Amino acid sequence: MTHLTLKRRHVLMGMAAASATSALPGFAFAQNGPRQGGTLRISHSTRIATLNVLSLSGPAEYPCIDMIYSGLTRIGFDNLPHPDLATSWEASDDATEFTFFLREGVTFHDGSPFTADDVVATYEAILNTDIPAAARSSLNMIESVEAVDDLTVRFHLSTPFADLPVSTAHANARILSRAALEGPISNLDTQANGTGPFRLETYDSARLVRLVRNENYYIPGLPHLDAVEMLLYPDLAAETANFLSGATDVMLTVQQADYARIAAAAGIEAKRVSSGRYACVVMRQDQEPWNDVRVRKALALATDRDLLVDVILEGLGRPAYDSIVAPELEFATEKPAIPYDPAAARALLAEAGYPDGLKVRLIASDRPAIRVQTAIALQQTAAAGGFDIEIETMPHDTYLANVWMKGAFYIGYWGMQPTVDATYNLLLTSDASYEDTNWKNAEFDALIAEGRATVDPAARAEIYARAQAMELEDTPYIVPFFEDVLTANRDTTEMWEVAPMTRWFYIENVWLDRT
Repeated sequence: MTHLTLKRRHVLMGMAAASATSALPGFAFAQNGPRQGGTLRISHSTRIATLNVLSLSGPAEYPCIDMIYSGLTRIGFDNLPHPDLATSWEASDDATEFTFFLREGVTFHDGSPFTADDVVATYEAILNTDIPAAARSSLNMIESVEAVDDLTVRFHLSTPFADLPVSTAHANARILSRAALEGPISNLDTQANGTGPFRLETYDSARLVRLVRNENYYIPGLPHLDAVEMLLYPDLAAETANFLSGATDVMLTVQQADYARIAAAAGIEAKRVSSGRYACVVMRQDQEPWNDVRVRKALALATDRDLLVDVILEGLGRPAYDSIVAPELEFATEKPAIPYDPAAARALLAEAGYPDGLKVRLIASDRPAIRVQTAIALQQTAAAGGFDIEIETMPHDTYLANVWMKGAFYIGYWGMQPTVDATYNLLLTSDASYEDTNWKNAEFDALIAEGRATVDPAARAEIYARAQAMELEDTPYIVPFFEDVLTANRDTTEMWEVAPMTRWFYIENVWLDRT
C-alpha cells in the first residue's frame, strides 16, 4: 500500500498536520477569546423536516447534522478534505483500495464507543438500494467495506476513484451507529445519536431545534458554546426584524433584497461568499413539450440572465449558462455566454411546432423566496420569446410531496457540490440521487463513470470537458445564474463563517463575546 500522488490539491494520506486538538486551518481566534458558554440563536426560513442524515436535503437541516454527526472526513473552507473521524488515510497505487485510520476514544452521544463496525454499517446502509440515501450515487464505486480492526476500515472499489476522501466527506455520509441502523429507519427523522460537537436536546420541526454541547467531543475544549438554537421564521420580514433587534445572533440566509440594509446596520457583520449555488428550471424530458430540445433551447434564449442577476440577486451573483458545474470546481470549463435573443427563441418554437408560441404552467415553492422571484422574472423575460408562462406557487412542504422530482416544469434550487463527479451524480446521471429531469444519456453516463475511474488529471480534464459540452448541447436545465451565499451575524458572534457549499459550518469554533 503506497500513498497516491495527485495533481489535485488534497492529499490522500490525510493532511495529518491538522491535529485533533486544533481548530480548522485558517481560523484565528481573537486575542481576548474564545469565551466559553452561551446559546447561539440561528434563524432560518425553511422547516427542518427531518434529521435523517442519510436522506435530508434542506438548507436548515445541514447545519444541524454538521453539529450532531461526524464523517470520516470533512470539507474545510479551503474546499479540501480534512480529518474528522479518520485521522489519516492511504490509497493503493491504482486508487482502488483505501484504508482509513480512525480516531481513538470517540463515543456516540449515548456513551457507546465508536468503532470501524459503525463505519461499515453506515456505508452498507448508504449502498443499500432499499434505503433512501443521497450519498449513494457519489459512493457507488464502493464494492465492499471491511473493518480491519476496531480503528481501521478498508474500502474496496470497483473502479479507481481518486476523489474518495472528498466523497467520504459527503454531508449525507456522516457516521451512524450500527444500533441506530438496526432500528426502524424512520426513527432517524426525529432521533439523533452522533459523535459531533453538539447533541440533540429538542426537536420541534415547526418551531425550534435545540442542540447542547457534547462534553465528550473528541477535540478537547470544543465546542465553546453551551447550546445552539435553530429558530424557524416562516415570515421573512419577521426574521429580519428579530435579527436586527438582537433577538437572534445569526441569519443563516440573508435575502438579496435585505442584504444592503442588513450590512449597513450597526453591530452587524454581513458576509458574501462567491458560490456555485443556483436556482434552475427543471424540464421533465419524458413529458411534452420539454422532450424537444428545441423548446428547451428556446427557453434558454428567452432568459435574460443579466437582468435576473440585477433584479433577483441585486447584483450579488453572476450569470450562468445552463451548466450545473460551478466555475470554482477543478475541471470546470469556461461556458459560452447565451445571449438574450427573443427572436431566435420564437424561431426555435416555430420549428418545434409552436408558431403561435407556447403556454405552460411553472410551479415554484415559496421557500426560499428566490424560487418565486426566479419564476416571475422568467415569466417576464420569456414572454418576448413566445412563452406564455402561468405561475403557481405553493408551500414548500406541498412542493416536496407533490412536485419535486415529479412535476413537468418547476423551479429547483441547489447548493454547490465539491467535485464535477459529485455534481453530475447528484442530478444528471441516469441513476443520480435526485434525477429530476429524466434526461437519460448513456454516453454521458459512460463519460462520468470513466472520469471517476481515471487517475491522470489531464485525462480527467478532457473527459469532464466532453461531459460538460454534452450537457450544454442538450440543455437538460436552464441555469440562469450562480448566487452568492449571503449570511449575517451580530458582531458579538465570533468565528461564524460560511463556505461556498453550505454543508459544513464548524459551529464548534463559534463563541459569543457578549458583555
